[in-house]
Amino acid sequence: MKKLILKCIPFLIGKKLQIQSFFNSKKAVEIAFNLFCTPRKGRVRPQEKDFLASADSVKIETNNHTIQVYHWEGTGKTVILLHGWESNSYRWRFLVPLLQKQNYNILAVDAPAQGASSGKYLSVPLYTECVKDIAEIYKPEIIIGHSLGGMTAIYYQYLVQSLAIKKIITLGPPSELNLFMKGFQTTLGLTDKFMQKMNAYLHGRFGFYAEEFSIANFAKELKVEGLLVLEKYDPLAPYLLSTKIARNWSSCELFTVENIGHSLQSPEINKKIVAYLEV
Repeated sequence: MKKLILKCIPFLIGKKLQIQSFFNSKKAVEIAFNLFCTPRKGRVRPQEKDFLASADSVKIETNNHTIQVYHWEGTGKTVILLHGWESNSYRWRFLVPLLQKQNYNILAVDAPAQGASSGKYLSVPLYTECVKDIAEIYKPEIIIGHSLGGMTAIYYQYLVQSLAIKKIITLGPPSELNLFMKGFQTTLGLTDKFMQKMNAYLHGRFGFYAEEFSIANFAKELKVEGLLVLEKYDPLAPYLLSTKIARNWSSCELFTVENIGHSLQSPEINKKIVAYLEV
């Protein structure tokens, strides 16, 4: 019964939005878009605090947000770690010790609305704007991002074309925003007409339509070296779509794994990351 109720909730929300759109279309679309950008989880849990406490805690004010940054100081190159959707810097608990052994200067960023950072909503453009300000302060040479964080890493470099960045490692980045918009439509049972209005709202707010926001296309403009790690059976970052990123990225190495899941947490992957950075 509980599963049935949970399954019905998104459908009921969608029906409410559809009805509201007859009376106030602009407001209904805004609510829908904010819902699309709202993580349901990812705040710091009690069992995660010990690992995060091993770093120096830094608060950075940017884009009307207070962003939590964890700093493990080292004498080597500076690495910025960007977690994905409904996550936080705890996801790097296995990689950080390996990077510390190589004396990297490590910064893990909690995205807006995630971890100990402020906010209710999260999007790649917002995440990217926060990373811009953090990068201005710490001058990273390496960016490592998982899922949405991987999308952000590529989008950041596409926009900024930073000469300071030497390598980007992305783990399971979805390629096409449009795919998530279609999934959102299906989950809530929204009409094509409603989604067209939502797409127009997206353009008005960020300057692009969903079909234009393609990580694979942005990768064509990257000049830095890259490592793209993909899970062959990843339902959240479909392999055939995400491999387009590697094909379009002129200096990218593709590393494929199987049956690890979207989290891409494995000793094999962490070993590959460290080895790639040392070349």
